Amino acid sequence: MKKQLIILSIIILSFETAISQSTFLRIYNSPEYNTMYSVAETSAQEFILCGYKDIFQGSNFPNAQLLKIDAQGNIIDERVLASDQNQSLFSTLRKSISNDNIFYLTGKMDSVSGNSLNHLLKLWKLDDNLNFVYDYSLNFGDSLNNIPQSFVNVNDSIVYFLSALFRPPLTTVDFSLIKFNLLTYAVKSYFPSWHTLRNPGNIIYDSLNHQLKVLIAGASVKERGFVQLFSFDMDLNYLSGFEPDYYFTSITCRTTNYNSDSYVVSGNISTTTDDRGLYNLFYTNDNELIDSVLIYSNADTITYAGFGNSMLVADTTMWSVGVYNHDPSTFWQPTPNWIQLSRINSDFELTDQFYYGGDGVYWPYDIISTSDGGIMVVGSYFEPKAVPLVLQRDPFVLKVNSEGLIVNVNNPEKPIAQEAIVFPNPGKEFLQVKLAVQHKSAQFQLFDNGGRLVLETDLSGDMQRVETGQLVSGAYIYRITASNRVVGSGMWVKE
Repeated sequence: MKKQLIILSIIILSFETAISQSTFLRIYNSPEYNTMYSVAETSAQEFILCGYKDIFQGSNFPNAQLLKIDAQGNIIDERVLASDQNQSLFSTLRKSISNDNIFYLTGKMDSVSGNSLNHLLKLWKLDDNLNFVYDYSLNFGDSLNNIPQSFVNVNDSIVYFLSALFRPPLTTVDFSLIKFNLLTYAVKSYFPSWHTLRNPGNIIYDSLNHQLKVLIAGASVKERGFVQLFSFDMDLNYLSGFEPDYYFTSITCRTTNYNSDSYVVSGNISTTTDDRGLYNLFYTNDNELIDSVLIYSNADTITYAGFGNSMLVADTTMWSVGVYNHDPSTFWQPTPNWIQLSRINSDFELTDQFYYGGDGVYWPYDIISTSDGGIMVVGSYFEPKAVPLVLQRDPFVLKVNSEGLIVNVNNPEKPIAQEAIVFPNPGKEFLQVKLAVQHKSAQFQLFDNGGRLVLETDLSGDMQRVETGQLVSGAYIYRITASNRVVGSGMWVKE
């Protein structure tokens, strides 16, 4: 009997190892212009990504695209709604509440009927083999173009959409709310009567008060900032508006439920004339401030959450994803940035930060937890130094473990993550070293191509400038050590 148990244990261990997920950062290069907005995990520990594919940037006919990857990040299936005459895209993908093998997928699709162009808001039921189980189309005519940003699924019977609303001549962006009953096909909508430029963030469900909260960036009644949180009842009747008493410096803001009686707003805030930072603001459902957490204080750090999420609550931990070293003055940034993962504990303390990338421009759009206890981030990537510069976007997937780390399978004791980064790169007279919040001091070393140590200095504090004017032009290897281990390494080039 004991021998049989041992054999059974070996079989179970082998099976678990076979389906265990990997950690990785992968870019899926293709000749097309691709963007992935959202991701969900299947019951077989595979992942479905949704977004769109364009033959070339600016062709005006993007095609909705689904990618399916296995637990190691390999593409195993694809589905494209191909058309050279109509636009389509998938925006948000989430698992059904009652069926692990069914997903809700939102998006938009244009339809031509005679001389009319209709902009259809779409909802699909999708199985884990990328088959459409059911297809719902909401037609608001050719005068209104609703592009869904996020949705709330209530018991797999009622879906609430928050959409970006475009009115002719497609120069004004506002928001709309749409309630759709999947059982009766009844549709109810809320279109603001006050036509103005407003950017929809996302929608969350307050289950205690049975209300919908909608985050909007736009015209403000206060002197400071322009972010508002609107509350609606479940029949889309407007209840109230709330404006956080902070000066938001970017329209890219997001909200999420923290627990059943509180929520979080994330965005860039200026507290003084010279101080700008990425904050997570924690509120009760009655809009009373609980606490605020500064993720990073600098003008060049912005959340780019796109159609999905920038925050993930897992047990007592909150993860916030954004980008570091981004230039907010330009959309097509000319220098690389990093994906920034920040961890906040239950005492509202920022405890850890990890950086991935640095070799191109990353825009994270969605973050989810995975069945193995890890985290997955999806988004878009492009190479800013490509010759010729084509601004080619490709999907990326970042899969980390529960500690926020990519684990090197060849050397499990050495996680592949940057906890200290160097920029600008290339540089000239100086470089700067950014230490993650968990490190208060470190040592910086620079080596030439022959392995000779040419510069060494101690680091303290969040950011430190290192003078490099005395060095000759060329490529150098840097190493940053803290807590008796390497926390950052790579190549730095002096021009």
